[in-house]
Amino acid sequence: MLIMTRHASSETTKIEKVRQWLREERNSRGWSANRLAKEAKLSAEARGKISDIKQQTISAFENGQTKGIPEWVTFVADAFEDHPTPSVIKNITESKCTETSVKLPTQTELRKMLLGLLAPMEIGSPDSWNLKQKIASSLAQRLPIVMTQPQIFHTEI
Repeated sequence: MLIMTRHASSETTKIEKVRQWLREERNSRGWSANRLAKEAKLSAEARGKISDIKQQTISAFENGQTKGIPEWVTFVADAFEDHPTPSVIKNITESKCTETSVKLPTQTELRKMLLGLLAPMEIGSPDSWNLKQKIASSLAQRLPIVMTQPQIFHTEI
């Protein structure tokens, strides 16, 4: 019983944090719930997704009338990312680029990481898993070279 109570409390805390984040981000941009719904729809469409998010849905979530974290929150996050606040833009432009050296994982570890990134992608091929494995292997092999000698792979698009 105590474990279930802790889990429920933990889940409630997560939901409240998401509600607070959503409200703060929306307010920092000066957006109404209606504007956020429109921007979230546009962000979803830009990513090839369909969303029926409405102002009432956002308001109900912000006011605690919705249980759980809705799936459309990802579209809201995308909308916020597509429209950063002026302070975020200022921080990005004012930050200085500094050289750092990062130790790359081994080729085997890179392959596993890249395969993990490729796995959820939908490829219209009956042999898509083998294709993803080949891509991951190729990238894992070339990434260390690209990181040390980027000019070799520079192409104009």
